[in-house]
Amino acid sequence: MNSAPYDRIGQGYTSTRRSDPRIAAAILDALENARSVLNVGAGAGAYEPSGGSVVAVEPSWHMIQQRANGAPPAVQASAEALPFKAKAFDAALAVLTLHHWSNWRSGLREMRRTATRLVVFMFDPAVVARRFWLTEVYFPEIARLDRGRSPSVAEVAAELGRC
Repeated sequence: MNSAPYDRIGQGYTSTRRSDPRIAAAILDALENARSVLNVGAGAGAYEPSGGSVVAVEPSWHMIQQRANGAPPAVQASAEALPFKAKAFDAALAVLTLHHWSNWRSGLREMRRTATRLVVFMFDPAVVARRFWLTEVYFPEIARLDRGRSPSVAEVAAELGRC
């Protein structure tokens, strides 16, 4: 497995990042009644549902170490090679992670292989570059970087088919 970016940049992640209740509510709504959830690229687990059976997949050992006590189990693996049998989960979840994967198409295929339903929360780099005040004013280089490694919503929708 390649070195995970968050093994380098994830220092103090949980002390500065918190889940947004609006995003959390949208994710829970999309997961509906899924009894088993695979959280791919889970990080520290900020958007994992409580209740039911949740398994996290995270390539960064550093991020796994920052998961809260009592958090669902985490497996160190990459999205592109999920170590689970076909249709092992009701839903697979990916939250703001596709731009970190070495091959987002392979990761989505693996999510589709291991789960009946997919929930993907992402950003569209073209929209962020045009309309997000923080990147426009303070970090324009981030928008250029993400444009090179982030799929658009249209590309993800085309890869997944009917959404």
